[in-house]
Parts: sequence; structure tokens; C-alpha cells
Amino acid sequence: MLLLDERIAADGTHVRTWADWPAPGSGGDGDDQRLQIRDDAGLAGALSLVAVDRVMARYGRPLERGIAPDGESLRCGRYRLRRLRFHAVVDVEARDYLVWEAPDAEPVACIAAMATAALRHLAAASGI
Repeated sequence: MLLLDERIAADGTHVRTWADWPAPGSGGDGDDQRLQIRDDAGLAGALSLVAVDRVMARYGRPLERGIAPDGESLRCGRYRLRRLRFHAVVDVEARDYLVWEAPDAEPVACIAAMATAALRHLAAASGI
């Protein structure tokens, strides 16, 4: 399980959003497996890898050369989703980014709060 983001809800509580990938043999092996999204507020849903890839392509930018894609990660079939803490020169403090590593493609990074909000919205709309 991978922590994607932490936010403060309207009532002041802290809510974390998590992603998980089904274990091999747990049903849905292959291309029909879905990334499970849930948060502490109870939201749950599942997204295809195509949906996750599209979100990261839309909001992400190529990871700068010289930045090591380290940090906690979640293997999603042939893909990898990673949470990276990085302090850019233009930021006062470090921020959390999600890094999407697709086969045969450059890793792309996006501010974690932005990508997670899109993933959470799509997961809630998926009805799964």
C-alpha cells in the first residue's frame, strides 16, 4: 500500500489517501487489474492503469535529470507509482510528488495533492 497524499478536511480532520495493487492470484490477473484507491474518510474505488496513466500524462512533467526516483513505491503490473519528497529551488519547503514510471517511457512527476485529487475523483466516479 502506498500513501498518496494527506489533506485537511473541511471539519479539520486529517485524511490520508492510499493506493494498493491486488496481489498476484487475488483475481483479476493481467490487464484487467485495477489500482485500488481509498482514503481515511471511507472513499473507495478502482482505476484501470490506462486511467492512471492518463492522469499522470495530463498533469505530470518529465522528471528532471539528476533527480533519483527514490522513496516508497507500488508496483502496478509493469508500471510503478512512487511518492517522492523533493525540495525544488522555487519552493520554500519540500513537497510531495507522485512519480509514474511506465515501461519504455520517461518517468513523469506531478505534485501529489493535484494528481491524488484527480485519482480520488475518478475512483469515486468509477462506482467499483
